[in-house]
Amino acid sequence: MEKTINFRISEETKLELQVIADEREIKVSHLIRAIITDFIEDYYDVPDPIIMYSQTPIEVILDVPNSDHFNQ
Repeated sequence: MEKTINFRISEETKLELQVIADEREIKVSHLIRAIITDFIEDYYDVPDPIIMYSQTPIEVILDVPNSDHFNQ
């Protein structure tokens, strides 16, 4: 069953929505329904995080200063 939702937006936002709807040759109401539907689908379509560990060991080479450096 479809329900009606009323909300307020700025005149600028309404004009932008009208321009987009006109470009797509659809009504603003259809555009808004599509935007809301896409938002809800994207909200629930969050993939599980994948943790990938490097298979290659990391090699770090540090220069060891000569012992005279520590005696200064």
